[in-house]
Amino acid sequence: MAYFKTILKRILEQFFGTSINEWRWKRRHLVGGDDWKSANRLSQKNAWVKSYWDSMSHPHRTLLIDTIGSYRPSRILEVGSNCGPNLYLLAKRFPKATIKGIDINEASIEAGNTWLKKEDIRNVTLLHRKADQLNSFEEGAFDIVFTDAVLIYVGPDKIKTVARQMLRIAKKALILVEWQCAKGENDPEGLGIYYGGRWKRNYANLFASLSPKTLVRTKKLSHSDWPDANWSSIGYIIKINKPSP
Repeated sequence: MAYFKTILKRILEQFFGTSINEWRWKRRHLVGGDDWKSANRLSQKNAWVKSYWDSMSHPHRTLLIDTIGSYRPSRILEVGSNCGPNLYLLAKRFPKATIKGIDINEASIEAGNTWLKKEDIRNVTLLHRKADQLNSFEEGAFDIVFTDAVLIYVGPDKIKTVARQMLRIAKKALILVEWQCAKGENDPEGLGIYYGGRWKRNYANLFASLSPKTLVRTKKLSHSDWPDANWSSIGYIIKINKPSP
């Protein structure tokens, strides 16, 4: 059954591009369930959104926050923040930083802003918008712009637009936790290879095509970083450092 769902999804993406995933994630909270495999929350109201808030202890977040922290940022944006678990952790690490997150799912944004306020986190703001709607941010508006399992849902039709906009508004670097092509896989422009209903890509090739002077460094996630078969085999943390002015 899972195989046929993947085939159907691929056919839909061929006709509709990334918009089919955008439609899915806009209404994901209506479907219910729990992306973090905690069955005890399946029947709770807002279970899907709450699963992200409750996933703050997931081990990959430690690596992500430490990597972002190495740049000593004062302005941070997460593209695809859901309700803000990463941003909560960053706010605790950098209480004086200006931190923002955007997400396509309005329920996640509303719930996240409510929970952040209850936790007395004042330097984080969540905004409702899509990954390719970054035009309102000025060039170099953030020291760090990052994603966490978001670009795997962005197809070839939009990936260059999203990556270009992220580069424009980042001053120091982009940090990505995404699926990376294996060495030797043919993805010359970094547009992506369809794999299990998502996209893995050669990020060095993608960013070389957009800004040849950017420096791309990748580090494979271990099983202890993300205890999942896919993430521990093709999951990477990718640093795209902007060239000095």
